[in-house]
Amino acid sequence: MSDVNWMAFVTVFGTSLFAAVFVVALYSLGIRFLATPPRPARRPDGSLEPVGPDRDDEDDDIDEEAGRPLWATIAARACFGASVIAVLFGIYLIVPALHG
Repeated sequence: MSDVNWMAFVTVFGTSLFAAVFVVALYSLGIRFLATPPRPARRPDGSLEPVGPDRDDEDDDIDEEAGRPLWATIAARACFGASVIAVLFGIYLIVPALHG
């Protein structure tokens, strides 16, 4: 009969659970940053434009200058990069040929 090291089992379980939640949270945060809307435009009188298009403006051309803010794109790419690095580090730890 073999003896199971339960503390090592709990450590591996907790670490893998934390790593999975961490990678998924980073990736979903990156997707959320990509969905950041542009700031509403200001009218000449200082008031803000409505958030969405009016019903009669649905078929008009889209204003390409009103994209997502630069900081949101940078933050999204940083989140995606960090999640890729975490996945690659996990693969490095799992595959013994990579660090042997």
